[in-house]
Amino acid sequence: MNANKILPEISVVIPAFNEARRLPKTLKAIHNYFSSKNYSYEIIVVDDGSCDNTLEKVANLNLPNIKILSYKSNRGKGYAVNFGVRAARGKYIIFIDADNSTPFEQIEKLIPYLQDFEVVIGSRYLKGSNIKLKQPLVRRLVARLGNLLIQILVLPGISDTQCGFKIFRKSAARQIFSRQTIWRWGFDIEILLISRKLGYKIKEVPIDWYNDEGTKIQSPMVFLTTLGELLRIKINSLKKIYKR
Repeated sequence: MNANKILPEISVVIPAFNEARRLPKTLKAIHNYFSSKNYSYEIIVVDDGSCDNTLEKVANLNLPNIKILSYKSNRGKGYAVNFGVRAARGKYIIFIDADNSTPFEQIEKLIPYLQDFEVVIGSRYLKGSNIKLKQPLVRRLVARLGNLLIQILVLPGISDTQCGFKIFRKSAARQIFSRQTIWRWGFDIEILLISRKLGYKIKEVPIDWYNDEGTKIQSPMVFLTTLGELLRIKINSLKKIYKR
């Protein structure tokens, strides 16, 4: 049988924009993890219009089971994740951040819950979470205020919508991401709301997390943009477009 026709158990989707420095280390860590496991897998790197040598760095690693998807213009993290999820073939589809801020082996905390939940997400704010390297105080305060607004407006009961470590059953992912309309930083909020609107069960799991000082979410404009996207999501919800 053609190996390409054998569906992997796990698809790992990684959005990447100018990640030549951080992504190779992350890919090596994922490869090392799977090398010690019996899971079949694929890694989908989505190059979101990078203007550095991200593609060259990934190609030069010569690691197995990596697929590179690319397009010319930067479209946003949400667009890149959506692009990768639509191409994923695995029974379970996880997307993670290029900096591996949640160490990939934390997937072992999420997988057991997929028997009972269609969507399982990592959380930095639950009891049992372990933030190994904290963000600056101002960013922590802004993040908590943002989460409060998210809970009030659209997602009560979810303590951390923005952690980039979420895994889905493939059948649920197909339905959820086909309804996505937000393409930048607020997309996590939208896909979780869509999950709820479609009746999928969400499980939040405490994880270990390391702040990376090279993160791109530095500008106050990012928070203002995400706030605008949150309001758009609320309007979409009121219009009931996610059930269409």
